[in-house]
Amino acid sequence: PEALKWHRFETFANEWEHFGSISRPPSFFKDELGRVFLSGTITNGRPDNPGGTRSKVCDLPEGFRPIYAAHFSVANSTRTEDGDEAQTAILIVRPDGEIIVKNAHPGWLTMDGTIIFTTEELA
Repeated sequence: PEALKWHRFETFANEWEHFGSISRPPSFFKDELGRVFLSGTITNGRPDNPGGTRSKVCDLPEGFRPIYAAHFSVANSTRTEDGDEAQTAILIVRPDGEIIVKNAHPGWLTMDGTIIFTTEELA
């Protein structure tokens, strides 16, 4: 079979960016079953509003968007004086393609292992 083609997210909102060379760039691909896989680690984001907990990260293009909103618990960290502290954030992928996080800290956040469905066939 033909190799899966990853697409990199090129545009980010709220100052999110690739974590750096030690991590996979934020990317996505779609397999032959219509599943979209997200991967990569991001950092330095800020909330949509001061004091808020919601932060838009980026958008998936048409053809890669889920039918329904999908929610995931993802690994996240915050920077402290003693180093990084592990946290859990919520990653949400919306049918309009918007990818947002809630309760995220700007240390880093991984999208690795996130799978969304773009089709639905009922038995």
